[in-house]
Amino acid sequence: MKYLKLSYIFLGLVVSSATCTVLAALPEPLDPREVSSMNFELRLAHGRMIREEMNKATPDERKAYRDKMHQKMQALAPQERKELHQKMHAEWKTLSATQRDQLKQERKSMMEILTPQERKVLREERRRAFERMSPEERKKWRDEMHRPDKND
Repeated sequence: MKYLKLSYIFLGLVVSSATCTVLAALPEPLDPREVSSMNFELRLAHGRMIREEMNKATPDERKAYRDKMHQKMQALAPQERKELHQKMHAEWKTLSATQRDQLKQERKSMMEILTPQERKVLREERRRAFERMSPEERKKWRDEMHRPDKND
């Protein structure tokens, strides 16, 4: 009888810990084509939902989510990736200054969730990607990232 109660307690702990793990798990990342077809409001709402879920997630879960997103993007053909990039870049140019600020703030909020170690890893990944770029790609990236907004 004593072992039966103990086994029920143990089973309860296992079930509750499994339930907590399932609840904390992030949703599956959307297909990049699906994200690119969203309008501004939908994209902003989705970003907020993901940020809330990321806030609850562990660093390992956040890394797994980013890895899945990266895999989905890499699964696209190079030409399709380029077209999606161009489409998103063109859409960015059509946004108002207020909408751009909203998206920038959402990105900043997402980064604030991360631990200092996670931020360091992301900076390192970005640095390695930059090093793999050709000189022309680097110049284009610098020009795009550091030029002032003409619509402000």
